Amino acid sequence: MTKFFQKPDKVTFKIFFLSFVWVLICTALAEIFREPLESVGIPPWTLYVANVLYFIKGNPNTKEGLLEGACGGIFGLICSIGLSYMVVWMEGLGVSAIIATLIPIAIFLFLTIALHPFVPYVFNTFALCFFSVSLAVTGGANDLPSLMHAIVDLGVGPWGHFAGVILGNAIMNGGIILMIALVGKNEAKKKTD
Repeated sequence: MTKFFQKPDKVTFKIFFLSFVWVLICTALAEIFREPLESVGIPPWTLYVANVLYFIKGNPNTKEGLLEGACGGIFGLICSIGLSYMVVWMEGLGVSAIIATLIPIAIFLFLTIALHPFVPYVFNTFALCFFSVSLAVTGGANDLPSLMHAIVDLGVGPWGHFAGVILGNAIMNGGIILMIALVGKNEAKKKTD
């Protein structure tokens, strides 16, 4: 049974402390370079969400987490773009805005839940979160001009968002995996000495 408070072992403490420092450095750099990132179409939130979800996953020391995060994140963004087009198409057929929004969201949620056991790298919590957050930060499907501008019409199309997912996973989470490996190797070396 997990206690409310328990003292972590020395190795776990080192890993968490180094991870904290790394994420803090990456976050500071993302904020310092916010304008250049946004000018090439990379919204900083895509970097942060990739990192937050990596820790929520529960076991952040696996390389599979990087692949799952990148594939799921990009898939979620693609689905939010598809949602915007689907809503416009359905409204053109005379479907009310709320129904035109709810049907594609319901389809996405159903597919994510039903297909996760079969295609976990694509239908996962990363996809769900990137789908939801991209709608939330852009005004959602109810504000299609904002969504289209924020995701599609940045001059680079959705590629900046995809790059943010990949960079967030590679730099922030890849750095943490590297630290975990180095601390583990150092601890193993200490035990053999």
